[in-house]
Amino acid sequence: MRILIATTLGLTSLLCASAIAETTPDGSARSWYVQAGGYLHYSEKDYYEGPPLFGGIERHREKNTLLGFSVFNNSFGDFTQYLYWGKQWNPWENHPALRLKLTVGIVHGYEGENQDVTPIYWGDAWGVGAVPTFGYQKNRLGFDLALLGNSGVLFLVGYEF
Repeated sequence: MRILIATTLGLTSLLCASAIAETTPDGSARSWYVQAGGYLHYSEKDYYEGPPLFGGIERHREKNTLLGFSVFNNSFGDFTQYLYWGKQWNPWENHPALRLKLTVGIVHGYEGENQDVTPIYWGDAWGVGAVPTFGYQKNRLGFDLALLGNSGVLFLVGYEF
């Protein structure tokens, strides 16, 4: 499992390092954004297990939209993936480095009795997730704080290519 996560993050990093930012016809930039981090639970439970690690990649597109994919160990030690679409806003003119982001997508990995962690779920380990995020990005380096429902908070560091 750890080898799979490390391999995925390594390949993702290589892909991003080779990517060059593009410009769309309306002048807005397209870029790749790689992020990694860890999460903390609001409360400690005996059944939480596994390292709380997270890694992901986003493709920032025109009109502040994004597509992303992330991998992480969920609270129950299951390898989990999140494929999502999102939107980013920079609502404060006096502080353009501050941002809000909301992502919605398909989650896979919450299995068995833990499947009901996601608000909408079906089949074996499939569900829908939504993650609001508050962040700060200066130049290419970013820091984000993602709210994970009533479970915890995710701390992220990212870099834009």
